[in-house]
Amino acid sequence: MSAGRLRFVAGRLIQVVPVLAALLLIVVLLQQLMPGDPGRVIAGPRASAEQVAQVRRDLGLDQPMLVQFWTYVTHLANGDLGRSNRTGIPISTIVGDRAGATTWLLIGGLLVSTALAAPAALLMALRPRSAAARLCARSLTILVNCPPFWIGLMLASLLALRTGWLPVGGFGESFGERLRSMVLPSLTIALAAMPLLARSGAASLRQVLVADHVTTARSLGLSGWPLVRRHLLRNALPPAVTLLAVQAAALLFGAVVVEQTFGLPGLGAEMVNAAGQRDFPMVQALTLIFGTAIIAINLLADLMVALLDPRTTW
Repeated sequence: MSAGRLRFVAGRLIQVVPVLAALLLIVVLLQQLMPGDPGRVIAGPRASAEQVAQVRRDLGLDQPMLVQFWTYVTHLANGDLGRSNRTGIPISTIVGDRAGATTWLLIGGLLVSTALAAPAALLMALRPRSAAARLCARSLTILVNCPPFWIGLMLASLLALRTGWLPVGGFGESFGERLRSMVLPSLTIALAAMPLLARSGAASLRQVLVADHVTTARSLGLSGWPLVRRHLLRNALPPAVTLLAVQAAALLFGAVVVEQTFGLPGLGAEMVNAAGQRDFPMVQALTLIFGTAIIAINLLADLMVALLDPRTTW
């Protein structure tokens, strides 16, 4: 790796530090901004003012904001995310139990969306005037306007309820059962993300097609898959990786809707339940987890772009 790209990577790593600090501050402030008094919620509607005040002291909510921030960061450094207001179970245990379904969903959605978007982008870029390319473009226009929950309901109705091939909801116990239960949710989240990936990929490929080095390669007789592999994909991959990172971050929020639609016991569904029941520590922890995941995904994308594109410098 060149010195310029090393500086680029070092700069991106340094930029993560203030972003993480800002995320932690937002997470601590979240408890103050959410409607309702956490002390009252935990103590109960019939608790006296003294009991509510005692709960607030136990939680440290009566301390200044900087003290609350330092306390939260200290506990976090020790791996303590707190306890759920609803159950009293450590949040790390709940996250460990539910992270599997969300991880399966996100990985499956990314793989399926990439597998669908790549051939669509190649078709619209290399054969833009063909009937298949026009049909593909119109289908993407329709698909991009369909909300994920509607796509999920249609898939469940057509592929699950009518045929019985796939489960409508739930998360199985064995590997095979989980694989089958993830087909419809992954396809749902992939169809929601695929139109933007395909259109952006096609636009990047069109820009590369008119580049001088591609024109030269064509004049030398290079065509077909060798031309695509050596000259098109290599130059179109960096912007595609960046867009894929953006879509991966969007999928985290789309997972909330999809998990609710298919009854998956994931982190997105837990976030909805925690917010509805005023489980403030759980909302804080999941906000921190989602935010950190988005930061990590974008950082990884920047590092991959630095490796793929030799022109990347700081």
